[in-house]
Amino acid sequence: MRKFSLFLIPLVLFACSGEQNEEQEEKENFVSQITVVDDSYPEIDPFVMEVMEGLQICTMMDSVMTLPPCSAEYFRVFKFRPEKDWKVGFIIEMVPGLFGAPVHQLVVVEEAFGKYQIINQYLGALIEYRTTLSGYNDLLIGYDDPEVGLVSIRHEWNGKKYDPVDVEEINNHFVKPEMKDSINAIFLPAFSAGY
Repeated sequence: MRKFSLFLIPLVLFACSGEQNEEQEEKENFVSQITVVDDSYPEIDPFVMEVMEGLQICTMMDSVMTLPPCSAEYFRVFKFRPEKDWKVGFIIEMVPGLFGAPVHQLVVVEEAFGKYQIINQYLGALIEYRTTLSGYNDLLIGYDDPEVGLVSIRHEWNGKKYDPVDVEEINNHFVKPEMKDSINAIFLPAFSAGY
């Protein structure tokens, strides 16, 4: 029995190290695809419009005057899980002026147990999104700071929602690596443009 257990331990260790090597290889071979958001407002998927209406973000009825129409004139929709269908969730970007906001608004909607809910809301515009190994895109969102100008912050999925994690650009200029810590220390703790 003792000889068998001595044989079993290296076998288990070898098997586990193989899994780690595969995982490490996958990380090294993964190439993120970056999509820069343009100025187009494509037609909205009918399923997405139904969800938006259910969340009272817009209406598909002409008789409702308290909500904007579910139209590409006012909204753009993006996937934040590119490999999945619209039914798992999506991002809605609204034009300035809706719901009293003078700037663009972003709303992240996700399905849980057959019900749709807003899990994030930001007062900013989507600049680009990037694929990740997790299957959830990283989001680069631009915010208008009255004192600084346009601040572009990368948001990562934390397992339940998006969190701001890194200031990448200020006024369309990349933040230098040696300035990252100090810039992040200024902007991220004081982040107030969403949740």
